Amino acid sequence: MAAVAIAATAALTACNTKVHQVRVDPSRLDNTRSMPALRCGYRLVEVADARPGGGVGGLGRHQLILDDAPAMVDAQLRKAGLKPADSAGLPGVSVQLKQLYLTQNQTTKVPVAVYQASIDGQPPFLVRASKSSINWNGTENEAYSALATALLDANVQLFTALNTRCPAAG
Repeated sequence: MAAVAIAATAALTACNTKVHQVRVDPSRLDNTRSMPALRCGYRLVEVADARPGGGVGGLGRHQLILDDAPAMVDAQLRKAGLKPADSAGLPGVSVQLKQLYLTQNQTTKVPVAVYQASIDGQPPFLVRASKSSINWNGTENEAYSALATALLDANVQLFTALNTRCPAAG
């Protein structure tokens, strides 16, 4: 009977993994040096958070907590070349952050970043980054790397879309 109790306790203990809450450091997600150059000027009017729950998810036992996702995306886009909102004469870009999270199964990690962008009231367009990869160890560094990859991919797609929409020189 004691052996059964010990085995049951060991099994329950193995399933009781503590979650490690990780406050995300936005500087560890910054890949702006890999961004394409804008072929014309745009000003960033706003980055709004339109995510349904605001959570970022996690990897392994690491739950990610991102205090201000719109401010982080705003900073990345400005650093990569979008001008301040008060820059006169430039088309204005508004971005809604629709999704930003990291999920997993046993073998795969899936970071997702989805933006809806519009330029001065034109019809909006979506940018969706979701580059799944093998979940090696579920480490904190792996989580950061996956989320940074999704953000970089979404930002590159956004700049590519902006470049194709450059106003014609008049």
